[in-house]
Amino acid sequence: MPHLPTQLHSNDFWSEPTAVPRLAVLLLNAAHDSWRVAPDGMGLHSSELFWNLWSHAQLTVCADGGANRLYDRSVALEAQHLVAPHYIKGDLDSLRADVRDFFSARGTTVLQDPDQDTNDLDKCLQLIHELQEQHCKTEDSTDRFSVMIFGAMGGRFDQEMQNMNALFRWKDKFQQMVLLSSETTARLLAPCVRHVITPNFHFETRTCGLIPLAGTCKETTTSGLKWNLSPGMETGFGGLISSSNHVDDASDQVEGHSWVMQLGLAESMLFQRM
Repeated sequence: MPHLPTQLHSNDFWSEPTAVPRLAVLLLNAAHDSWRVAPDGMGLHSSELFWNLWSHAQLTVCADGGANRLYDRSVALEAQHLVAPHYIKGDLDSLRADVRDFFSARGTTVLQDPDQDTNDLDKCLQLIHELQEQHCKTEDSTDRFSVMIFGAMGGRFDQEMQNMNALFRWKDKFQQMVLLSSETTARLLAPCVRHVITPNFHFETRTCGLIPLAGTCKETTTSGLKWNLSPGMETGFGGLISSSNHVDDASDQVEGHSWVMQLGLAESMLFQRM
């Protein structure tokens, strides 16, 4: 087996978002019930993932009608004065006028892009990338955004696959990208790399899967799973797929590596959240 470079994937920062230098949270126009805001004697706080990340992010973006969902949910929680995004972007065919006016009055920049050949997710990722490049130039910094994309899974299958496709298209542009819904998280694992994945069991369960999205994987080896893949095991659609797997109860990390003959193969590791 050849020597492979190591890439670390840790979700520990979900509990302490300031642990990553640059955090961007993007909310799509899809249903998700994965956040709440709870008051206590110290002010508003939450142990829930969306609010924990959104309230600490350096950049917050809503894709078109995602702003409607943010507004409606925050009104239900009496927290609408807390959640104004930095940007709303898309063709704006879904954005309600009352939501646009409300957030605009609180400093949100609304950007209309009428291009019908580009979906709203790509439009927002392009914006995040442009702001990242501007920051790197003006601040003489190499810090890239960790992009957390909420509402990315669990809706229409074609849109879900388009969101998966975005992981491929933008995989080299950011520090990391994660798709999230109320039940699932997904990230892309590049080929020819030893991946070390550290889930955050405060938010995630131990249920997981390793899915070859872009072709047959000729060699995959894992450790830390209840049902590990062994050297020589081939995975691919029409054959073996490691779904409904489980992070071993004695392990806090999963390691996996693969090398392939096909050009451009990549994989996705998914962890089911509680």
